[in-house]
Amino acid sequence: MPDLDAFAPLVASLGQPGFAPALMALLHAECGADLCSVFAIEGEGASVLVAESIAPERSAFARVASLRYAQRYWRRDTSAASTLGRAHRAVQVLKRPAQGILDIDYRHECYTEGAVVERLSLYRAGTPGIIANAYRARDSGPFTPDHLRAFAAMATLLHAALARHAALARPPEQPATTLSWREAQVATMTADGAEQPQIAEALNLAPSSVITYRKRAYAKLGVSNRHQLRALLTGE
Repeated sequence: MPDLDAFAPLVASLGQPGFAPALMALLHAECGADLCSVFAIEGEGASVLVAESIAPERSAFARVASLRYAQRYWRRDTSAASTLGRAHRAVQVLKRPAQGILDIDYRHECYTEGAVVERLSLYRAGTPGIIANAYRARDSGPFTPDHLRAFAAMATLLHAALARHAALARPPEQPATTLSWREAQVATMTADGAEQPQIAEALNLAPSSVITYRKRAYAKLGVSNRHQLRALLTGE
């Protein structure tokens, strides 16, 4: 049985902006997660309900990676779609190492770049379907058997909370146009406070290219400055 008292902050924040941090805190405390994401699946589309990190410096990566998965990789993730299709009568729980993801672009952009090594996933079909993920970073190591047992024990109750939150809180609007990988990299580093010369050196780009990628990212995300970009990507 899951610790019902541990769910109290999550239940109290249903439909509220504090739901994502409450979910992250719960998953970190109960099963050692470093990051988390939740997607609502309707028809052939996916929208981001939650993208959070226990460490502030990883918040931008969590949001950029989740946006890119919803916009691009969900339609290519046949394994997730198949598992969701089997989850009509009960919640499905799976553990998957990052190296088990065969789509190289998806693995690189949503796992390797953020030093994510493993995920635990909850799947439940419905209207909408719900996919929730807990992730471990490289410096924490893989999930332990105890972590998996704790995640599985809370899965049914967790799904109920996620489904209720999805009904109460309208998912964040998604940009109409996806970011390219370079645009996403530049946007993430800009949101984290890196200046143009630092970004150019780190990514081996000309300074003029950094400016171009940043302008494109701003336009696609509907922001006009670093402050707005950071607010969008980090929730601050």
